[in-house]
Amino acid sequence: MLLRFADQLMEIKVYCREDILPAVFYLMGNSAIADGCGSQPAIFIMISLDKLNSCGTENLKMWKLIVSDIDGTMVKDGAGSINPAYYEEINRLLDRGVRFMVCSGRQGASIVRLFQPVISRIAYACEGGSMICDGEKFLCAKTLPGDTVHAIVQDAWKIDGIDIMLSGIKQAYCKSEDSELYHWMVDSYGFDMEAVGDLLSVDDDIMKVSLYHKSHVEELTNPWFRPRWESRVKLTLAGIQWLDCVPESAGKRSAVTYMQEYYGIRPEETLVFGDNQNDMEMFEVAGRSYAVENARNEVKQAASAICEAQEKDGVLKVLKTIL
Repeated sequence: MLLRFADQLMEIKVYCREDILPAVFYLMGNSAIADGCGSQPAIFIMISLDKLNSCGTENLKMWKLIVSDIDGTMVKDGAGSINPAYYEEINRLLDRGVRFMVCSGRQGASIVRLFQPVISRIAYACEGGSMICDGEKFLCAKTLPGDTVHAIVQDAWKIDGIDIMLSGIKQAYCKSEDSELYHWMVDSYGFDMEAVGDLLSVDDDIMKVSLYHKSHVEELTNPWFRPRWESRVKLTLAGIQWLDCVPESAGKRSAVTYMQEYYGIRPEETLVFGDNQNDMEMFEVAGRSYAVENARNEVKQAASAICEAQEKDGVLKVLKTIL
């Protein structure tokens, strides 16, 4: 790579594998001009430093840990499959010594099914960061006290239109098999879930209590539920449907910092992707953070960069630029 600086413009000539040229052209847009050097593909670029700093520098830095949210970031909410090209890119990065982790509100069983071809090689944090595994190895889990779970459930029952899911060490629990929540979690996400009728009778260690409404959980819980509980547990919104209640020491930030310490990787060597409020805390412990274009506005404002939307495989396109 040759750099020449002049009035905040620089000239770059990059010799690279032919298979990543589409990703380079995506990043540079019309600034990239195809060139050649014998049989080796190359590109010639005249681009401003500002644009380079905002969208095209991932291949100039050696990331050691990449962390991504799943729903709304890598796949559509509730999707049971993912673009297979992700498996290829994840394996390529792992073969180059880059660690990969997914951090999601999903149940562990759902993550294992979604990432089955690579699950033995990646780390994952499930239930909003409350349980962490490295491949098939369980590392840790954080749970809520039983009396706290019961009190949250009893309060949540008082809100019209709200359904409840308990995420336990053994499996997940809801009230009824006839509910929208049950069918969405089981049929779309692939959750291991039991309908128990009385949630107060569940005999399991609970990592997360989730309040569900199909479109207005934030508005329904704002008046009194969130003010009552925000100083006692960690509350995070996951889309327009979910308000998650987890232990104060849990969450996606704590999951990322746990794996950074476990692998011996610094925050500045970490690259993260997200779309929702519960992803913003990961941004605080990363050298670079990407929000997908479909993210909430406050998430895009908090991120250091924005990539294309989930439905356009924005995360995948960035991964392909990491050499």
